[in-house]
Amino acid sequence: MSMDLDSRPGARGPRGRSRPVTRRGALGVALGAAVALLVTACGAAPSSGASKGPIKIGMITSLTGPYTPLGINDRLGAEQAVNAINKAGGINGRKLQLTVLDDQTNPTQAVTDLHQLISQGVVAIDAPVFSSSALAVLPGCEAAKIACVSNAAADNLVQPPHRYFFITPPTTQIVAQRLLAYMQAKGLTRMAVARDTSAFPTAGWGNMQQMAPSYGVHFVADEIFSLTTTDFSALLAHVKASGAQGLMVWGSGPAEVILTQQFRAAGLTIPLLMSHAEASYLYLKPAGAAGNGVVIAADMGAVGPQLPSSVPSKSKILSFAQAFQAANGYYPPQFALDGYSAIQLIAAAIRAKGPTAAGIAAGLNHESVTTVEGTYTYTPTDHSGLVAKDVVITRDVNGSLELTAFSQRQLARDF
Repeated sequence: MSMDLDSRPGARGPRGRSRPVTRRGALGVALGAAVALLVTACGAAPSSGASKGPIKIGMITSLTGPYTPLGINDRLGAEQAVNAINKAGGINGRKLQLTVLDDQTNPTQAVTDLHQLISQGVVAIDAPVFSSSALAVLPGCEAAKIACVSNAAADNLVQPPHRYFFITPPTTQIVAQRLLAYMQAKGLTRMAVARDTSAFPTAGWGNMQQMAPSYGVHFVADEIFSLTTTDFSALLAHVKASGAQGLMVWGSGPAEVILTQQFRAAGLTIPLLMSHAEASYLYLKPAGAAGNGVVIAADMGAVGPQLPSSVPSKSKILSFAQAFQAANGYYPPQFALDGYSAIQLIAAAIRAKGPTAAGIAAGLNHESVTTVEGTYTYTPTDHSGLVAKDVVITRDVNGSLELTAFSQRQLARDF
C-alpha cells in the first residue's frame, strides 16, 4: 500500500540486554542482510533530497496480518504528524511526503518494502512495529545509510546501537525494570511468566529474567504460547499448580485478550500483569470485564490526562490526543503515539541538520526532543532515548487505564 499525503491530505486508516533472536527474527535478519548486499551491489546511495519539492519519508508497518491493529494506529499517528507539519507550512517551506507500505506482519515482505522505498529516494523511514520485521530491515537501513526510526520495542534493535537505527517505544529493559519494581513493592516474589517467542517478548522476558534476582523476584513457571494460540487451558493449569503469586505476560496481539478471558474463567485470582504492548483500547475493549484489574505497563502518553502538570510532555500529549480522538473516535493507543513520535523525531533532525539522509542521521544521533511519549535524548550510544521514569504502571479499571498508586508516587518523585 502506498500513500502520498500531499495528494490525499484527508486520508487515514480504520510496540538492557536481549536474548537471542527467535527463528522468525533470525530469518528476518538473514533477509535483511540479503537486501543490504543487494543495495551495495547495485551501488545505491541515499537520496540527498531535491532542493525543492517534497521531502520523501517512507513508512513500513503492519496493515495486514496479526499486527494489523498495531500497524494501523502507527500509520494514523504518523499521518497526523505529517499533516500537522504540512499544515503549518512544512519544514523550511517544504512539505513532507509520506509513503506507507504494508509488511503484512512478515519479515520477508518488510525487506521487499525497504528495497522499494530506497528505490523511490526516501531520506528517512518510519520503520516496522513488528520487531521481527524491524530486525529484518535493520541491515538494509545500515547499508543504505538511511535513518530508520522504528515503532518496535525489542532491545536488540538498539543494543548495541547502530548508526542509522532508532526506536520510539520504551525498551523492554526499562519496562521490565518498572514492572519488577512494582512486583517488589507488592510483595510478589513468586511469579509465573507466559510469553510468545517472537522478538519483542523474547527480549522482554530475557531482561526481566536477568534483573529479577535484584528485586527479590523468582519465576516458578515459564509458559510459552504462539501468536495464534486460542486455548490456554493447559498453560493456565500449569500456572495454577506452580503456586505463583502472579502471572506476567509478554506478547502483543489477540492472543493476550484470549488469555485474559480464559484466565478469569479458570478461576485464577492472582494478579495478571501485561507489558506496554497492551496499553491501549486494542486490548482493553475486547478483553472487556475480564480485563478489569489487570496491571499494565505503559508510557506516559497512555494516561496523559492523569499526569501531574510538572511532566514536561503533558501539554503535547493532550494536544495530540484531542486531535486524534476527534479524527478517529478513541484515545490514541501506544502505537499511535509511537508513529507520531517517529515523525516528530525525524522532523526535528531535518530542522537541525537538513533534509538529506546523512543530515537526518546526524541530527538523530545528537537530539533531545520532548514528544508525546517523553523526552527522547538520542546520542551515538543511546538510540532508544527514553528512561525508566518515562514508564508508568497502570491498571485496567472498567476498560480504562488508571495510574496505580505506585506510579503516582513515582511521578511525584521523578518530576
